[in-house]
Amino acid sequence: MERAVHLARDEDQAPRGRIAAPVQPARQRPSGRGPGGGPSRWAIVLLAVACVLGLGWWQRDAARDLLAPLVPARLAPLLAPLLDTPAAEQDAAKDTQKDAPTDPNLVTLDAAGQKRLGLAFGPVETRRIVLPVRTPGTVAFDERRVTHLKPRAAGRVLSLAVQPGDAVRAGQTLATLDAAGLLEARNGLAEAQASLAEAQATEAVAALNLTRGQDLMKVSGVAQAEVDRRRVDLAKAQAATASARARVGLYTAQVARLAPEPGASPETSAIVSPIDGVVTSAALSLGQVVDTGSDAFTVADPRRILVLANLYGRDIDAVKAGDTATVTAPVPERPVFEGRVRSVNAAIDPASSTAPARIEIANPDGRLRANMFVSVEIAADLGRSGTTMPAAALQLTEDGPVAFVRTGEDRFEKRALTLGVQRADWVEVTAGLSPGETVATTGSFGLKAILLRALLGSTD
Repeated sequence: MERAVHLARDEDQAPRGRIAAPVQPARQRPSGRGPGGGPSRWAIVLLAVACVLGLGWWQRDAARDLLAPLVPARLAPLLAPLLDTPAAEQDAAKDTQKDAPTDPNLVTLDAAGQKRLGLAFGPVETRRIVLPVRTPGTVAFDERRVTHLKPRAAGRVLSLAVQPGDAVRAGQTLATLDAAGLLEARNGLAEAQASLAEAQATEAVAALNLTRGQDLMKVSGVAQAEVDRRRVDLAKAQAATASARARVGLYTAQVARLAPEPGASPETSAIVSPIDGVVTSAALSLGQVVDTGSDAFTVADPRRILVLANLYGRDIDAVKAGDTATVTAPVPERPVFEGRVRSVNAAIDPASSTAPARIEIANPDGRLRANMFVSVEIAADLGRSGTTMPAAALQLTEDGPVAFVRTGEDRFEKRALTLGVQRADWVEVTAGLSPGETVATTGSFGLKAILLRALLGSTD
């Protein structure tokens, strides 16, 4: 191309003062060739334009500066669309120059530019700092709502009315046993009553003997020592009477406790549930002989249940009794439950290095079941207030976290931040912002991109 351009310039600068050669008859020249068989000026221009199109638009600025002096006036309108910069790119270049800040921490962007970025804004405000603690947990029965039932007396199992998983009501019979223990209690009561009657009779005789001795002593019929002996006998009789009366009361209560339910056989003893709930375990079988020391049934009330959330490290100190908690469980229709922390275990499990937080959850429909694995989020109140901004305003750079503060209708200042507690909805800022300021949230990435573009442009 350089050779063609030099030829065209030599042709334009040929000497004009020479004597013209005799005019020869006109001959037909080959198309696109100049005098002496060389390429014409038009052919050179067209060839250069073709090169521009072939090499791509990225070299068009250099080609336009090179070809502008060579393009004939009547061809300029035809070649202008090929060599000129498109209007859209010119507008983009203008916007770039307009958006590019002079201060490396300042962005100036008019309302139209803000609309293109979809900018939204949020306040910097003071709020209570609540740390979200997320941890796995396990569902468990509340020990205060669990009862372990034992037989009231030893005996052989005659019938079983329930099995694990059955719902029971308070006062419902779970199993019946023969009345061996009841018979023993009744025999003991009879013996105690007989002993009481004997002790009462002995006491009455001792009291009468003491009265006679006191009367005889007045007339010198007996000595003082005899009166004292009779007084001791009365005291012994009174003690025996009190002991017999206590045994009668004991056996009376035992017989009442072992008495069969109304309408049941008088020769049987029943195991009865004291609460409403669900049978979680049954350790009896028909014909088994049981005593009063072994558990027969376990009944739990599932209408209010516990979630044991495993706390690690600093979360153990952050979570306090009374903090609200959200429990997400793998159950249909209602997977989220709300509750409060009742307590945090004072001891750490040596196997897992965790301390469980006990969270009370209302479970009226019984969807949460014991030993179910759940996800827990506890809102741990740290006991202080701090400066916060919307989480969407946070942008990360090589120098650290930043936010863009709106200092005017079309001015945004980049601020370096020092962060505290970070949540999905807001972020605590310990340095860099003040309450009452406004920060760009949605679309703030575009402001960072403008600053980065200006930085890259300044290094080109």
